[in-house]
Amino acid sequence: MHSRMCKISYILLVLGLIFIAVGCGQKPAAQQSERVVPVKTAFSKIEDLAEYQSFPGRVQAAGEVGVFAKMNGRVEQILVREGEEVKKGQVLIKLEQKDVLSQINQAKAGYDAAVAQLDNLKNGQMPQQIAQLESALNQAQANFNNAEANYNRMKSLMEEGAISKQQFDSVKLQYELAKEQLESAKTQLALVKGKVAPESISAAEAQVSQAKAALEAAQNALDNTLITSPIDGTVGFINVKTGQMISAGMQVATVGDLKNVEIEIDVTEDRISALSIGQEAEVTVDSANVRSAKGRIVSISPFKNPTTFVYPVKVQVPNESGTLKSGMFARVKLVVGFYKKVVTVPEDAVVAYDGSKLVYTVENGRAKACRVETGTESMGKVVVTKGISAGQEIVVEGQEMLQDGVKVTVENRGDTK
Repeated sequence: MHSRMCKISYILLVLGLIFIAVGCGQKPAAQQSERVVPVKTAFSKIEDLAEYQSFPGRVQAAGEVGVFAKMNGRVEQILVREGEEVKKGQVLIKLEQKDVLSQINQAKAGYDAAVAQLDNLKNGQMPQQIAQLESALNQAQANFNNAEANYNRMKSLMEEGAISKQQFDSVKLQYELAKEQLESAKTQLALVKGKVAPESISAAEAQVSQAKAALEAAQNALDNTLITSPIDGTVGFINVKTGQMISAGMQVATVGDLKNVEIEIDVTEDRISALSIGQEAEVTVDSANVRSAKGRIVSISPFKNPTTFVYPVKVQVPNESGTLKSGMFARVKLVVGFYKKVVTVPEDAVVAYDGSKLVYTVENGRAKACRVETGTESMGKVVVTKGISAGQEIVVEGQEMLQDGVKVTVENRGDTK
């Protein structure tokens, strides 16, 4: 018990000495030194300030277009590869031509016969011509009978779903050509047997025109079996395979100019009036590691998109190296405002306090809190419309430790007046 009391007494003695020592170390308030806050400063300026805004968009090849088939047919050959550069008019895809060539031969024979008949009418007829025309009529009748029977049979099969519409269309075309040739043969024979009159010659001339139109239509069909590029550019993708049956209006490929890519951005109505054709743009594409690529505005739509209610704007960027690929995400920085001879301060100088904005100036070695009104923020600077003037020394670092009237020491001045 006595040992325990000795320990308690010892502890109380130590605590007492500590309190005495602490009390002796304090100085009266009047003797304490005034707090000094180290700061960094700069000077407010009058200058011109451009306002920038960044817009998201996607890269696409300039003039990128879809290539479409103009007729039904089967793909016989694909003559290019994806990523290959092509010229305008170059054949990309070839369709089978066998049926079309047969149609051309028939149409050409009909045209030649019509031209010959017209010549005979104008220059007189001979008995052997009538025999030849009768023979041609008999042959045309036989061809028509066969075509008609085949047409009726295939029509029934199509109605039953046994054949495709493409197969039926081919038979139908053969039937119609045979019918036209039969009528042409009848007309030609009748003209030769009758007296050659002006009206007969007119009818023969009309027959020549009709036969010529049929030949041109067949030739056009042959041209459509060759699907060509509408522009100089790069093949983006090919949407068909060899042997595939395609229909008119189907997109078979995409071609675009990747040496000059375009980025379409959406601009709101409060910004669209600030933009102009030819205006420079700064483009960033993170996925391609492209920073600050230079571009320019090439089109500004005068109409809002009815779905998004914004204005489409296209920015073109040179891409000779091929670094940028269609579909990549991009950001486009544009000047959307320009302010002349305004008072500016670094944006770090403005602090929020009790619902207001403050800028601390340095006057006679002390901080002075100035309530300010601000405008546009751009490029790390803020336009001050009220509260301070140009040439004042302002605090840009350390202001979070300040109060109005606090003594400061300037460790660094960021710029001059």
